[in-house]
Amino acid sequence: MVTNILSRLRTWPVRGMLTVIGGFLIHTTLNTGYIFGNMTPYLTSYLRARSGSTDATYSETVWISTANYLSMACFMPILGWIEQKLTPRICTLIGGLIFSSGMVLTYFTMQHSLLLTALTYGVIGGAGTSMAYPGAVKCALKWFPKRSGLVTGIITCGLGFGTFVFSQVVTAFINPDNFAPDETIEDDLYFTQSSLLDRVPYCFLLLGGVYTAMQILAVIFLVATPTDTATQVCTSRHQTEDNVEKSPEQERMPEEKMKEGLDIVSSTDSGDTDDDNGNYTPRQVLRSKLFYMLWVIYGCVVLGIFFVTNFYKTFSQTFIKDDHFLALAGSVGSAFNALGRPFWGAVGDKIGYREALTIVIGVFGTAGATFTLCEYGEKVMVMIWLCLIYGTFSGFYALMMSLTVSLYGQKYYSVNYGLLFTSMIVVQLAGALLTSQLKSAIGWQGILYIGAGGIMFSFCLCCGMLVQYRLAERKDKQYRNKHVEKTNKSVDTRL
Repeated sequence: MVTNILSRLRTWPVRGMLTVIGGFLIHTTLNTGYIFGNMTPYLTSYLRARSGSTDATYSETVWISTANYLSMACFMPILGWIEQKLTPRICTLIGGLIFSSGMVLTYFTMQHSLLLTALTYGVIGGAGTSMAYPGAVKCALKWFPKRSGLVTGIITCGLGFGTFVFSQVVTAFINPDNFAPDETIEDDLYFTQSSLLDRVPYCFLLLGGVYTAMQILAVIFLVATPTDTATQVCTSRHQTEDNVEKSPEQERMPEEKMKEGLDIVSSTDSGDTDDDNGNYTPRQVLRSKLFYMLWVIYGCVVLGIFFVTNFYKTFSQTFIKDDHFLALAGSVGSAFNALGRPFWGAVGDKIGYREALTIVIGVFGTAGATFTLCEYGEKVMVMIWLCLIYGTFSGFYALMMSLTVSLYGQKYYSVNYGLLFTSMIVVQLAGALLTSQLKSAIGWQGILYIGAGGIMFSFCLCCGMLVQYRLAERKDKQYRNKHVEKTNKSVDTRL
């Protein structure tokens, strides 16, 4: 097996592999949303002690993370249109620099108020992410159109890898003495140690500088090239790509788009056309029934991810008084986040993106619903459950991106995925409102249960989508068999 993998890697173009590495490095830096769960105890404590927002609580600082995702959701479709005018490489560079500038500016804004911090860390950071995130993936997909699941997984695993590394960097820099929160207000714990609080602003300067250097290096590796050019390079080296067995999703993609209720309008309507490569315009995508089902699935799963990634540490602090362990548990979980993306992407290439997506959401929902039981298993159970949660929801992102490309093509991928990403607007607003309004009444356990309920609802929708696809596939097979029988009857093979 290893020999087979190595032989296939030798047929991949060098520039294409460098592009994948560049995309991986870009995504390594775009981890603001994932490290926020580890950062928020320090950030919230600093805002209370050193800024004008002296009454800031976790229920309020969650709006910083919300602003980040709202900004991503609002800007991604718009910046996707800009990418049609510029190259993905340029868009990735601009987006990365905007993101890093937001981190640096947070050094200044956090010393004034929560609102300004949400503007720099949240809005500016989210806008930069929305421009860099899809551009890096699109560059690599042009090189490896037949390996979309694996390539997408490898690149996006940079988010998990970056979270693993930078969560440790944040904790080691801000809290090297492993102080425990020493102030309790309404069951929430905060830090008041001066030496710890002094280091919080400088951590954002450190992150911003490191991110900028990594992004400039990564963009040097990115080489966007037409899909046919990349394919020709692969073919001329060994002609292996043409002989490799296509994944179930790729084999049935043309029929899939016709029979699964995409309801794409005809090419004569409003001047919108789909080309020979199966690229659908955003207007056509918005007229697809399947898109809205995927939109709801995306939003409900992300609601669960929102609660777990933002509050795993805040909840765990109520029964584990070891800050370094909680940072380590989050980092180990992030390692599973990194490894899970290429793993589930490859599984999707093999068995189909719908099937893999259903498995991922089912396991993630079960783990999310039982996470509150970690209070009884303490450190061991927290470590295991975080690995399970991060290792499964990571596959959700990789599979959704691959499924979007499979259904709607590469040409308008950034815009189409951005439209799907707009579900984050509803999710983030709902998550922040639920946290601020219900936390005092139902506690962290109740908040986590709400997130798990959203995931299980998505699981039911995925099961329905999968059943619908199987029925349509069976009907299409029966139709083709009948068509073959009629053809055989009309032709006398003995002549």
